[in-house]
Amino acid sequence: MIELKLREVKKDLSTKELKVAYYIIDNIQALKNMSIQTLAKLNHVSTTTILRLCNKLGYKGFSDFKVDLIGSIPKKLNNEILQDDINLNDSLADVNSKVQAMEKSSIDETHSIVNIHALNSAIDLIINCKKIIIFGVGSSGLVGKELEYQLIKIKKDVNCHFDAHITRSLISTLDKNDLVVIISHSGETPDCVELLKLAGQSSVPSLAITKMGQSQISSLATIVLHTTSMEHASRLIPIRSKISQISVVNMLLTNLFIRQYDERLLLQTQNREKRKYPAKTTK
Repeated sequence: MIELKLREVKKDLSTKELKVAYYIIDNIQALKNMSIQTLAKLNHVSTTTILRLCNKLGYKGFSDFKVDLIGSIPKKLNNEILQDDINLNDSLADVNSKVQAMEKSSIDETHSIVNIHALNSAIDLIINCKKIIIFGVGSSGLVGKELEYQLIKIKKDVNCHFDAHITRSLISTLDKNDLVVIISHSGETPDCVELLKLAGQSSVPSLAITKMGQSQISSLATIVLHTTSMEHASRLIPIRSKISQISVVNMLLTNLFIRQYDERLLLQTQNREKRKYPAKTTK
């Protein structure tokens, strides 16, 4: 969803890039058949500025950006209900409808911004590491506990704590063969930032699950998996951020389980072949 990505990274854009971003948001339909040269001319900027904007949005170039843009246009009208905030005067039915819409939208938006390369790298880290320490505050900590529970099921040495002091002690025992996972919606939670710095001092790889856009946590972590940063419901409860975090964890775990299943299947096949055709011994 192009519009979502633009709104989430706009605070990290230069003045010229921001000008182009606002133009794109206001003229999405017109951009379908527009060249990069035309877009640059209309906004009195260079094509290099537009390419930098595309890179900050996670695209290799303007062509990739256009492909995603065209695919996102039909979905725009379906999300207009999400601009309605939940308020205390809503009926039970209205609240239920808005919660359902926000949950669905949060999942869709999260899947649209996932970085496949980062996801694959995160899976590699989890498979190859010896120990995993997970930390999050509040609802992010609860998501961390779910991740811990699922990783224990596949025999990983993993601990998730809500106490930053305990977590700090655990991280101090880790090395480059281990992994620290930090979950923070804001990307600026002080304890999370401190723990990532501690991990970096010992060259311990780290994985952060945090909202899209620049933050201390995203700049400190080895690998970052982004969640949607938009939050509604008057912050009564963090519906969208929590659903987005869970969605990322589910994508991570499902792909991890599939990868491990494929590797176990290959190993079993190789072992059967060895038993069927044992190596000949030389006299």
